[in-house]
Amino acid sequence: MRPIDTIILAMPGTLPTTVAGPMDVFTQAGQLWEQLCAANPVPRFSVRIVGVDGGDVSCMNGMQIRTQGTLAEVQSADLLIVSSANVGEREAWATTVVPHLVRLHRQGTRIASICTGAFVLAEAGLLSGRIATTHWGFVPMFRALYPEVDVRPERMLTQDGSIFCSGGINAYAELCLYLVEYWCGYKTAEQLARALVLDGWREQQMDYSLFEFQKRHGDAAILKAQNHMEAHFRGTLNVAGLAQIAAMSERNFKRRFKKATGDTPNEYLQRLRIEHAKHRLEHSMQGIEGIADEVGYRDVAYFRQVFKQLAGMTPQAYRTKMRIALPATEKAAA
Repeated sequence: MRPIDTIILAMPGTLPTTVAGPMDVFTQAGQLWEQLCAANPVPRFSVRIVGVDGGDVSCMNGMQIRTQGTLAEVQSADLLIVSSANVGEREAWATTVVPHLVRLHRQGTRIASICTGAFVLAEAGLLSGRIATTHWGFVPMFRALYPEVDVRPERMLTQDGSIFCSGGINAYAELCLYLVEYWCGYKTAEQLARALVLDGWREQQMDYSLFEFQKRHGDAAILKAQNHMEAHFRGTLNVAGLAQIAAMSERNFKRRFKKATGDTPNEYLQRLRIEHAKHRLEHSMQGIEGIADEVGYRDVAYFRQVFKQLAGMTPQAYRTKMRIALPATEKAAA
């Protein structure tokens, strides 16, 4: 099983946590839990730290991070993580960072940002027309600089196709665990979270992290509607019915739902259905048409379109990738 080729780009003036944290999570995937359980450890990620130039990276707090090359030297990668960045140095990124991010993205590399690393992705045009998030304190600046990006400060994590973003500094853990699940499946991510004692990780298969973070808004009426959507996502849901459940007008419901979750009701429903479809693709050999119908899509072509938009690949490509990632025992069980 080939490890996931992963690059962590340590930006000048970064916070070291946004480099060392992901390094710890990814290098322990497939190893720490197995060592604790006396099983055979198999590294799931091959990780390198690179910089903008060839020297050590000076962090915001004065620490130095040793790199293993430059971004320009990276010819290909499965996954690239952009650490937090000093937004005051944006002009320099045009020649040192942007061309290489664009090149790797065109080659199929999945790209993620932590905290203000979203500014780097936006400068490269990778977030144009996409949903993203960043540190809440930088949102006004972000919106002024990149009006073409649909920034959602209410969301701790976002995925729009092959682009992933996380909010504040410590959101790196949730982002990395989500990416471990994305590449290796739920079981590996869940075991890793337990081994690293990362609080807040979901304990049940269907409590998808992207949605759990969107429930921490304190609006009880909207939470009631969200819970109803999760229980009945396979059926026909409309704003009128959801507004009635939340005991408010349609107009007020749509406004408050967007404010609380960062999504419109329809966006939330589509993502909910696709996450359930991912689970079925990972853990069963049911046909694509059957899965589409099971999660609420009568039009298979539309299901494929929405799936590719949200997951960054077709349902069949996702199944193939996840089947390769599953251990042999899990493949046999599925």
